[in-house]
Amino acid sequence: MQFHNIDGSNPTVSIAELRSILHECGHMLGFIHEHQSPSRVDEFTYKTKATIRYYADTWSPTIVWDNVLRVHAEQHLAAYSPFDDMSIMLYEIPACVNTQSKTIPRPSQLSAIDKAYATLLYPSTTTSHEATLRHALRLVGVPLGRQNIIMAANGPTEFRARFKEWNREARATHGESSCFHAISFIKRTTNHCLTHISKIFHIYSTTRRSGASTLNL
Repeated sequence: MQFHNIDGSNPTVSIAELRSILHECGHMLGFIHEHQSPSRVDEFTYKTKATIRYYADTWSPTIVWDNVLRVHAEQHLAAYSPFDDMSIMLYEIPACVNTQSKTIPRPSQLSAIDKAYATLLYPSTTTSHEATLRHALRLVGVPLGRQNIIMAANGPTEFRARFKEWNREARATHGESSCFHAISFIKRTTNHCLTHISKIFHIYSTTRRSGASTLNL
């Protein structure tokens, strides 16, 4: 996890630092970069040489390939949706690095789809969380009948397996859902998976108060 840009001497969390914390927490949950999702190829195409030049001051070509240019294979992903240009897992996309000349600013907060996928891949299936799970399933485009099948799962493991099964089928047909992201996050998310993020914030704030400059995770 990369927290090298966190200023431990400043008690105030900047937008850039918050973005980094949320992004790295996404990786902790298993999320890949949104610009490396298979669905990205439907939106824009990186210009390899231009992209390597763009990052030349900070990264080698190999690192650029591993963190920007390489598209992950579908079979290696637990679930993914259409490209989400609001995902916290997305880097800034300047016009000069893609053939479509698209400019996409780097998001600074979790998108609705980010939250939904975190909830569905790390579900809490207690009765008090049913509304949250239903909301997430609707948000990512699961039809009502399939929602009922997923919600009838016996515990988190079976719930996750049923959601992944639907996601695979939706990706294959592109027809059952208008929202099929690479594990790439419901405004009412109380899911236990997001407690990991709150722990990071707690560690981070404690580190700030102690004056340390890095987080060792």
